[in-house]
Amino acid sequence: MSVTISDATGSVSMASSALSSPLVGICNVNLNIDGHFYPNMQLSVLNKLCCDIILGQDFMKRHDSIKISFGGSRPAVETNDSNTVCGLAASSVDPPELFANLTSECRPIATKSRKYSAVDRDFIEKETSRLLTEGIIEPSMSPWRAQVLVTSNERHKKRLVIDYSQTINRYTELDAYPFPNINQLVSDIAKYKVYSTLDLRSAYHQIPLREHEKKYMAFEANCRLYQFRRVPFGVTNGVACFQRVIDRLVAENKLEAVFVYIDNITIGGMDQNEHDENLRRFLDVADKHQLTFNEFKCVFSVESVKLFYDLTLIE
Repeated sequence: MSVTISDATGSVSMASSALSSPLVGICNVNLNIDGHFYPNMQLSVLNKLCCDIILGQDFMKRHDSIKISFGGSRPAVETNDSNTVCGLAASSVDPPELFANLTSECRPIATKSRKYSAVDRDFIEKETSRLLTEGIIEPSMSPWRAQVLVTSNERHKKRLVIDYSQTINRYTELDAYPFPNINQLVSDIAKYKVYSTLDLRSAYHQIPLREHEKKYMAFEANCRLYQFRRVPFGVTNGVACFQRVIDRLVAENKLEAVFVYIDNITIGGMDQNEHDENLRRFLDVADKHQLTFNEFKCVFSVESVKLFYDLTLIE
C-alpha cells in the first residue's frame, strides 16, 4: 500500500509510559475495521509503534460505545461519563499552594478586552480548544479576567501566553524557594561517570492547581472566560512552585544521584549498574506520579552530558 506522508510538527503522549513521541508527519487513509468503513482518516505518523495503527480516543468518540473482549472472569464495566478517561492526565502529585503569599490589597481585576487579527483569533481558538481537550483549562465564572497574548519565537512559531501582570501577579509576593547553584550543581554531577538527562514536557501544565486557587487563573479568549486547572506559564511563583514539587519527590523517595533544575533532570552513576539502578528508581517514581517527558529531548546512558547554559561535562 502506498501512503503519502505530509510534514507535521508536534508530539503525541504515550499512554503506556511517561514519555511523548515526536510526529514524523501525517497521512490520510481509508480504514476498514470489522466491516466499518472510515474514508479519508487522518493519522499521525510516529516511529517505533508497537503495531501498525493505534486508534485513540478521538476515533473512539465517533461511536456511542466500543466493546473489546479481554476474556476475564469478572462482569463487564461500563461508564457513560466521557470524562472518566482523559487524553493527557495531570500528574498525581499533591497540588502545591501557589498563592500562599498574597498581599492584603488583593482584589479581583477584570482587564479590558483586546482586539486581535483574524489570524490570531483563529490561533487562539485552536489553542484553547486543545487546552480544553487535554483538561488543562476549563470554563470559568471567576471575577478575575486576564488577557491572552500571541507571541512568536525566533523560528516564528506562535505561542499563546496569558498576561497575568495586570491581575493576580500584582498581588503575589515572591516565593523565596531557592534554586540550585549552577556551579555547585555542575560540580556535584561531574563526580559521576554515566549520565541520563530527561526533559519534562510542558512542565508546569503537569502540576494540578488547588480548587480554590483556580479562580485567580481566569483569562479571556475569543469572548469566553476560562481558567487553568494546572499551573500556567506566566504566573509569578510558577517556577519556584514547580522546583519545590520535584525536589520533594526526590527527597521523599530517597532517590540517589538525581539532580533537578526546573524541568531538566540529570541522573548519574559511578558505573553503568549504579546509573541504571538510579534511573530505574527515578522512572518508577515518575511513572507512579504520571510525569510526562519529551522523548526526543531525553538522553540515556552517556559518558558526557550537555547541561543548562551549554555547559558540558566530559569524562
